[in-house]
Amino acid sequence: MLLWTSMAAGQQFEDMSLGEVDLPETDGGDLDLWSREKLTGDWYGRRGTLAASGLAVNFNTTYVFQGVAGGGFEGPFFSSFSNEHDTGNTLGGDLQMELDTGQAGWWEGGKIRTRVQSRTGRSILERAGTLAAVNNEAVFPIVLDRFDRDALAITELSYEHTLTEQVAVFGGLLNTSMGDENAIGGSALSHAHFLNFAMLYSLVEDATVPHASLGGGINFTPAENVSGSFTVFGSAETAGENPFNLWHGTTFSTEWTFGHTVADRAGAQTFGLLYGINARRTDIAADPRLVLIGILAGLPIPTTITSTWALYYNAHQFLVGNAEHGWGLFTRLGLSDGNPNFVKWNFSGGVGGIGLLPGRQQDNWGLGVYYLDMSNEDLLRGLGVTDEVGSEAYYTINVSPAFHVTLDAQVIDSGLPGEGVTCILGLRTHFDF
Repeated sequence: MLLWTSMAAGQQFEDMSLGEVDLPETDGGDLDLWSREKLTGDWYGRRGTLAASGLAVNFNTTYVFQGVAGGGFEGPFFSSFSNEHDTGNTLGGDLQMELDTGQAGWWEGGKIRTRVQSRTGRSILERAGTLAAVNNEAVFPIVLDRFDRDALAITELSYEHTLTEQVAVFGGLLNTSMGDENAIGGSALSHAHFLNFAMLYSLVEDATVPHASLGGGINFTPAENVSGSFTVFGSAETAGENPFNLWHGTTFSTEWTFGHTVADRAGAQTFGLLYGINARRTDIAADPRLVLIGILAGLPIPTTITSTWALYYNAHQFLVGNAEHGWGLFTRLGLSDGNPNFVKWNFSGGVGGIGLLPGRQQDNWGLGVYYLDMSNEDLLRGLGVTDEVGSEAYYTINVSPAFHVTLDAQVIDSGLPGEGVTCILGLRTHFDF
């Protein structure tokens, strides 16, 4: 898929604090199974002891079942390279560990983070026949030669050091997948929000940002409701590979989030800028006839080395209640140069919140739409790739604090040639151990 080919070179930028590992709850191993914050409890005090010594451990698994109810790739032309099954299953694992060097008795101000992600199963990403991936859980970790196959990779090994209350520096193997986060819309690694990538972040970011890469930067917190970062990292995806061997291009990025209140209701706005140089990228200005001839002859898709830029923005505003119990609006916008980026600009927006039905105050829900305006360069235009529009609705049932079940439905008017409207139904289960 064209967009997924671009995604192999990157996901999206994160506020490079890299996401805090949730400190385990010391809920005791004898609490009722349905009341525990973690499915395995406090390990009879051992988890709390580790946390007190500075080591936080978080492990979760997510299973997704999806089926194509209508549309998608059909016919003998696509059967040779697409998933012919109407249903797909994926199971992913995510292990995060964070060591606070001060609590460990080493030195003050340091945090060492590591992350290992895995995936097994076969999804319906190809069968769906859409530009935007319809299942975010089926993509991570982004190991280049393991698309929609079993994969295991270290996706983070970093160090952050707090210099002052407002400034911290970081570096190492960075995991960038929590960037462009939205309190209502979610982020690329969300397990309780939307499943479609176009709803979870701005796809204009794909050309410049990998999922895992070497880099470093500075985090700023100049005020209580203001946070930002400046980061430099490699533009090539390195998950599952030696990151020192895959530095092709450099990405410079900054992201800033400003919190605010309107009529005592919380909201926030996030602004991001990406600029990449010297990376090998697909030449989307190439003559499509020559590209097709080359593919049939077994030749690689032509590439070029060029710079690229992208801007992105997201915002949310609660209209009733707050993030603990309430609902509101969210939106995302993205703009790029359109070459070498496949996506020229994107939009998504909708409504969502916590607590919709009586007696279900912890359930999460959302309804949204998205639009992708694709580049009009020769290659995409010649291949018949057009704009894509889609919608998605989900409802996440909070069975227990450690166990969630999501019902999901998507309707997408695909931008791929010869494809019409695709209807997809899905079920996601998520366990925190």
